[in-house]
Amino acid sequence: MATTGVVRSWSIDEMQGIIDSDETPGGCWTLFHSVAVEGFPALREGQQVEFEWDTLDSPMNGCNFSTIRAWPAGSEPYVAPPPDSPYSSRLWITFPDGTAREITEADVPPVPPRIHADRTTGIVRTWSDEEGWGVIDSDATPGGAWAHYSYVEGPGFRFLTPGHQVTFEPESTIGGTQDGYHYRALDVRKVE
Repeated sequence: MATTGVVRSWSIDEMQGIIDSDETPGGCWTLFHSVAVEGFPALREGQQVEFEWDTLDSPMNGCNFSTIRAWPAGSEPYVAPPPDSPYSSRLWITFPDGTAREITEADVPPVPPRIHADRTTGIVRTWSDEEGWGVIDSDATPGGAWAHYSYVEGPGFRFLTPGHQVTFEPESTIGGTQDGYHYRALDVRKVE
């Protein structure tokens, strides 16, 4: 059952606030994920809303009630369409005046194409099946190249055996190291 109330407070930094109504004395604690609006999930102080609520087992932020779903009064609650994949997210930038803008792919500079290096041959120094990574030594990668199972060619569970020979494409790490190594091994292939 929906109740009508007024937003007492809303923190854009904490993405939470309190809605007051006669049915929720002392206020109803509201988090961003319960805001049923299209776009940025926020409310404004003084905004009249309709909301569904529940009683808390113990008070939260001084409130005995929590919001299940809230939306602007006089409108229908927004129901987001199902995502295109099981893993989806949205990113927003908020401004000091309380406004926000969604970051889209158009805002992110394109990833430059990877410059392929010449393949090299190396020997597997170490490998952890549990962690799915290890180190390959080669003349082209002083100190060793970090290798991840996802870069090992083949189907199913992929692993390397210490002491075995492999070929791979070395890549320098940019802006630091990968687990202490200055190189990564890409497209790793076992030598039979």
